Amino acid sequence: MIIVPTEKRFDWQNAPVVLFIIVILNVLVFYAYQSGDSDHFEEALRIYVSDGIYEQELPHYRDFLKQEANQEKTAYFNKMVEHPNPGYAAAFILQDELFYEHILSHGAEYFTADYYTYWRYQREYIHKLIFEVSFKKYGLVASDISITTLITYQFLHGGVMHLLGNMFFLIICGFAVEASLGHRNFLIFYLLSGVGAGLAQSLMDLSSTMPLVGASGSLSGVMAMYLGIFRLKKIEFFYWFFVFVGYFRAPALLILPFYIGNELFSLWMNPESNIGFMAHVGGFVTGAALIGYVLWRKPDVLNEDYIEQDQAATPEQLSLDQIYQAMDKFQFETALKRLNQHMKEYLGDFKLMILKYKLLAALKPEEAQAYFSQMIKTWRPNKSQLLEIEKIWQAIPKDNRNFDQETRYKLAWNFMTTPEHIEQAVNLFEDLYHSDNKHPSLHLLAQKLATVYKRLENRTETQKYQSLAQELS
Repeated sequence: MIIVPTEKRFDWQNAPVVLFIIVILNVLVFYAYQSGDSDHFEEALRIYVSDGIYEQELPHYRDFLKQEANQEKTAYFNKMVEHPNPGYAAAFILQDELFYEHILSHGAEYFTADYYTYWRYQREYIHKLIFEVSFKKYGLVASDISITTLITYQFLHGGVMHLLGNMFFLIICGFAVEASLGHRNFLIFYLLSGVGAGLAQSLMDLSSTMPLVGASGSLSGVMAMYLGIFRLKKIEFFYWFFVFVGYFRAPALLILPFYIGNELFSLWMNPESNIGFMAHVGGFVTGAALIGYVLWRKPDVLNEDYIEQDQAATPEQLSLDQIYQAMDKFQFETALKRLNQHMKEYLGDFKLMILKYKLLAALKPEEAQAYFSQMIKTWRPNKSQLLEIEKIWQAIPKDNRNFDQETRYKLAWNFMTTPEHIEQAVNLFEDLYHSDNKHPSLHLLAQKLATVYKRLENRTETQKYQSLAQELS
């Protein structure tokens, strides 16, 4: 379920300069700096396993776990060992800082003198490679907290979706908070929320050596500030719950118990998850405390003109909301009527055209076919839109594809714009070629197919369609 505030629109008179800098910095760190992480880690893991160091250390690590008497950690590691790929358990050992210190101290006791010299050299080299990985070097480790890592961990991410998800929600909430607080205060509060998030997560287990990375805690603080700024003022929210989509207006603080409750419930249900649920809660509480202090002691800091500015939903957005509300209630005929009216007043983009087709397909199949034909003849789809059209085309039973020649011709031409859809184009061409009344421009379609196959370096198909093009012309 997703609920995001949409009360405020971008206001270039209060340009979110700091927000843009934060987003750009996060993206640059991920793609320019973190891109080398996998190379360092994979090389360390390869040496550790292929040189037999993993097998030599495994029994000593088991003994080490017994001494720690951490049942959850031991159970988790045992699952790793059972995996057919030894890299899972090996990676777990390599990231255990306490074991690394332990094995260095006792290596001379565990290994023969001849092997010990070689082992120590390799082990220290492997550890150095591991520490070149960004989340090891600049991630927040509970057992080794520093002021530096309390800041740097906020700009590291574990993957593309982790980065994109955080940046999306940061932008949605952040520009209004920055406009309300000012650039300097927004930056300070953002970083302090991240610090509070990191400390909250670390306090869960001060002996943990697992690094924490991501802007989720800072983002949670920004969300708390957003709700604190608007408090009991009714604002517009967008929601998406499975197939239910739409807008509603409610006091901003109404979302607070849902957010905190969801995070605590997630933590309770998934205690072994690598998601920092307590970091989210800690960031939220820190952000709430900071905005609470401003409201209590320095209310003049807030840009009241911006906060009170009426930016209610536009008539077009309200019209769309009525369509989605009707769909939420399974009132598809009402939704179709409202959609037709909406497209008359505001025109319609490709998504609305697809929505109309799907509603017609459910209510009036014959009209749906005619509408699909009209859409194909008048719309020039881009690559992503073409993928949606192909899905619709494949969903139509072959016996029901009673489209006129022009529709099939235009559809085949569209499918030829990218090699991914060439099979559909060929099937349509074959249907047109074997029909009694051939399309007058079918030779152009054959020539286009020959050109596509030439780019694909398929000589046989290229010659075939060149010959057909000459025959048809």
